[in-house]
Parts: sequence; C-alpha cells; structure tokens
Amino acid sequence: MDDYQEKVRKHAAEGVVWSRLAGLLPGAEDVDPVQGAWDIGEQEAGLFHLVDRLFELELSVDDRTRAELAAMASQWGVWDQLATDIVDLPGFQGKLRVVEGLEPVERGDMALVPWMRCEPCGRILALEHRHESWGALSASPVSYIVSVPDATGSQFVFDAEEQDAVWRALDRLTATCDPSPRE
Repeated sequence: MDDYQEKVRKHAAEGVVWSRLAGLLPGAEDVDPVQGAWDIGEQEAGLFHLVDRLFELELSVDDRTRAELAAMASQWGVWDQLATDIVDLPGFQGKLRVVEGLEPVERGDMALVPWMRCEPCGRILALEHRHESWGALSASPVSYIVSVPDATGSQFVFDAEEQDAVWRALDRLTATCDPSPRE
C-alpha cells in the first residue's frame, strides 16, 4: 500500500468513528449537520455542534465514547476549547478516565499533561507539549505518550504529526491491561 492509499485508509477509519459519534444524537436534524461537517471538511464545527447537542439533550456517554470524543477533539485542534464539556458530559466514566486541568509534568523544554488513564492497569496517556518562548505550552501536542506502570517505566511515544497518532495512542492505552510493552 503506498502512502496515499494509507492516508485514505486512515481517513476512512476516522470517518467510521465520526459517523458513530454523530449517531449518538437521536434525530436526523442533529446527525445531519455533524455528518455534513465531516463531509465538507469542517470537523471543528461538527465537533462543537455534537458536544453542544449531547449536553443540551443530556445524553449519557460511556467511557470509550468520551475518550473517542477527546481524541477527535485533539485530532482537529479543539481539545483545549471542548475539554471541560467533554469531561463533564453525563455518563459513567468506567475503566477509562478522561481528565483535564491537571498540572503538567515538566520534562526539560517539554511538559507532559495527563489526559487519560486506564483504571485497571494504571496506564496513562499524556499530551506532550513544547514550552513556547513566551512561557505557555504549545497549543497542539507534539506527541502522545502512553506510560506503563512497570519497573522500567516503559513509554510508547506517538508523533502527533502522524495522521493517526492519537488513535494509535488510544488503542495502546486501552488494548490490554497487560502492562508489558508489545511494540
């Protein structure tokens, strides 16, 4: 498979998740604008509409869905704007917890911001941000890092520039509660 075909495959896989998230809404009058936003490349607007409607309708979401909403928001650069709403959506958090507002862990010119945690195995998915010259953290993460609570402190690093990095990081976080690295 060449690079173009791989990009198309990844985009299609993300589109399946998007359609499932849009399907959380009960009627076509809500689903259509969200799906339409995907179709015309206005994912940011679609995410705002989706999260707003989930709140307005007081629809409950499970832990995996909340994590996918967070991942989609990060993928499209609006996590910082939707974080509180996604975390506060009604529903049970379950084994997978999405968090916001935790203090970053400093790492030289970078900072790790805890983002998700698998409760049974203790794995943590963090957003790695660069410190900007004016002191703030970069708006978008540089990478996604899954930390495994083992004696060696194993970590899986996913470069945020790669098209499906957030999805691979989420899969690594949730695929298994076996704390030993597989990659």
